[in-house]
Amino acid sequence: MAQRQDSGRATRDAEDTRRRILEAATAEFAAEGLSGGRIARISELAHANQRMIYAYYGNKDGLFNAVLEYHVLRAQDAVTLDATDLPGYARQVFDFYRANPHFVRLLLWQHLERPGLTNSLAPVQRAVTDKIKAIEDAQVAGQVSSHLSAERLFDHISALILGNIANHPNTWTDEEREALTHSVALLATPPTAP
Repeated sequence: MAQRQDSGRATRDAEDTRRRILEAATAEFAAEGLSGGRIARISELAHANQRMIYAYYGNKDGLFNAVLEYHVLRAQDAVTLDATDLPGYARQVFDFYRANPHFVRLLLWQHLERPGLTNSLAPVQRAVTDKIKAIEDAQVAGQVSSHLSAERLFDHISALILGNIANHPNTWTDEEREALTHSVALLATPPTAP
């Protein structure tokens, strides 16, 4: 019985250590990027031995990948796409980014230092494929403009959401949110019949 309790505590301790490492790595990589991030600082912030970081994640690249995947999956869980309301989807993503500026910084670092990484993650590939398919279906049903292919429309919406990346996401305004909504509506609303 004591061994089973020890096993449960060890599992909880390992999970807690991984959580602390991911939180510390999020702060470090969001501030410094992959090349500027330091395992020693992450270890200190996480109150974890550097050997544990390497044991769990292999190397700094593996840790960066794990951090990015964790936050991408959180974003996917927080935001849902209704292909018939693409302006609403854009607002949801905008709000998530504004509430999670570290995620935007991680994405920007990833695009600079590891282009294509997020698109290589299987859950991201599936989610993007599903979203594009939903937009295509809405286009076929006449609910979304087909002036652009579904893939191109999704790309344009994603680019518009990032908006002016020179500004920190937690400074993004409600006015910018409404302008985004209007822009996406212009792209997505099917033309009215004459």
